[in-house]
Amino acid sequence: MTILAALDQKFQEKGMPLKSHPIQNGQFLYQGKFNLDKEHSLPFGVVIAKDEAESDFQISYRKLAYLNNYADKVNLLELINELNQTKTFYYTLCLAGDGEIFLRLLGRTTTDVKPLYEMLVIGSNIAKVMSAELKNKFPSLGSE
Repeated sequence: MTILAALDQKFQEKGMPLKSHPIQNGQFLYQGKFNLDKEHSLPFGVVIAKDEAESDFQISYRKLAYLNNYADKVNLLELINELNQTKTFYYTLCLAGDGEIFLRLLGRTTTDVKPLYEMLVIGSNIAKVMSAELKNKFPSLGSE
């Protein structure tokens, strides 16, 4: 069994209607959304580097918040560094050049995809908490 087959099976077992799509460099992408509340959802993606018995992967949660006021950038980066050291566990908060704040995890998996799946689920909770904390400390952060 390959990683993609194992993930497809795990997502089906858990009622998550996700399917992989080939992307550049022979990689594969799963995309979905976790609901934050009744009005907001959080897009996520899982990239699998190769469909073999062992592979690198990346989980990312997009659009946690957007930096709209670049005068806040230095203070925001200090908060992101603090959160990365204290609250994001094995995930990393990042600030993109366009102001988007996202959360990502790099790892390695085998056909035993249970740890990858658990990190995906736990990551949604981390992303939800980080989004709220960022917006609480920086009310000027936008949602898009």
